Amino acid sequence: MRDLSDRANHAFSHFLPLPRAPYFVEGASMANATVNQRLESTRFSGALAPLNNPNYRLLLLGFAIGQMIMPLQFITQILWVQHFAPADIWLILVALIAACRGLGAFCFGLYGGALADRFNRKHLLIFILVLQMIGTLLIAALMMAGDGGALSFALFFVMTFLTSGLQSIDAPTRLALLPDVVGPALTPAGMSLNQVAGQVAMPLAMMMTGFLIHQFDFGGAYLISALGLAAAALFILVMPYTPEAGQVTAKKGDRYGFSEAVSDIRIGLGFARHHPVILWLIVLLVVMMSFAYPPTASFGPTWVTTVVEVPIRDMGFVVMFWGVGSLAGAVLMARLASFERRGLLIGIGAVLFSMGFLVFVAGYQVWNVVLGNTILGMGMTMTMVSSTILIQHLAPNEVRGRVMSIFQLNMAFAQLMTMPVALLGQWLTLQVLFPWLAVMTLVMVSLILVTQRQIIRSQIPRVEAPV
Repeated sequence: MRDLSDRANHAFSHFLPLPRAPYFVEGASMANATVNQRLESTRFSGALAPLNNPNYRLLLLGFAIGQMIMPLQFITQILWVQHFAPADIWLILVALIAACRGLGAFCFGLYGGALADRFNRKHLLIFILVLQMIGTLLIAALMMAGDGGALSFALFFVMTFLTSGLQSIDAPTRLALLPDVVGPALTPAGMSLNQVAGQVAMPLAMMMTGFLIHQFDFGGAYLISALGLAAAALFILVMPYTPEAGQVTAKKGDRYGFSEAVSDIRIGLGFARHHPVILWLIVLLVVMMSFAYPPTASFGPTWVTTVVEVPIRDMGFVVMFWGVGSLAGAVLMARLASFERRGLLIGIGAVLFSMGFLVFVAGYQVWNVVLGNTILGMGMTMTMVSSTILIQHLAPNEVRGRVMSIFQLNMAFAQLMTMPVALLGQWLTLQVLFPWLAVMTLVMVSLILVTQRQIIRSQIPRVEAPV
């Protein structure tokens, strides 16, 4: 792995400024965050300061590519199933996509956090990205060759479950790696820049998805995402990151089986359960996402194309406004990178997200979807970025991966809730069900914020950035 990384570093040095080996000090992860920043040119300051770190730049590029891949894959999956599924059960099968993704995230997510706390996070990321690429190629081949029969759907849902599980290992590992790379002082700015890059990439991907499907069909559009995964893996490969000595607890030849993983997961759950801010923050996000995410995201393309009756060709231009709102939220978070009252931002973002859901389902016009998606994107970004920053500060490094994997379970619950929503929608119709869910989301989010005031009162400690 090291020889391959060195050869890739040499090849990439013509395009990206990479640090020489002496820049890295074996041992503390702070060496990665501070030594680089002192020896590299300090062209950026304030909210852009993490960009001075070459490791962070590579991590950022990989993250942005991942943000482009997610909507491209998810929307393509939904429209492929919607196209081939029988008319009487298509809504159930569309819901099964999110249910498989949620089940994969739920089964693999906690295990992924345990792996991130035990192994070299860089090597783990590369391994997972390669496996994701293989899974993506298999799904693309299935879309090209599949005829919409029972076997095609069965294989498709199995592969969706497995690739989603891999993504759920990627996310907590990447989130746990970021503070190691930039240090605690620049973690808020680094997280905010991640979101800015991701939310620039996401609307572009959403806008292009309909066009790509129209030009290359479902399988061709899905195949393009495999190229993105290959590029993301290459960026991580050339990152000469040295983990903190105490972070990598696995030794060569050590057995790491089911019982060891369960023990590690239990430690992470115990820490989260006994921390009142982390516990109730996770509860807030699970409630918010479980009620609002299935109607607006999992069934977002379905609502747009069947209820609002936007053609598939133009669908990407409508749903991209979620990304536009997310970009606005990410820019705001970057401007507020040094803002200490993260709990207040979480509360504002959660209420904003709930209000966006109300606007989204208030009518069947295109402007409802456009405005609703914009508010949803901004509220979700504010909530998720501030929550991630807060948890990264509250969780010590030795359990950070496991706590971040528990935090990521809000998305697993949201996707698992898609099936009950689909069953109710098949019975009541989406037009009747979604407004009720929107009201329930706002009421429950407000209730948690009012009764658990420690969330809004939470602050991150002021840490001076390295000079």
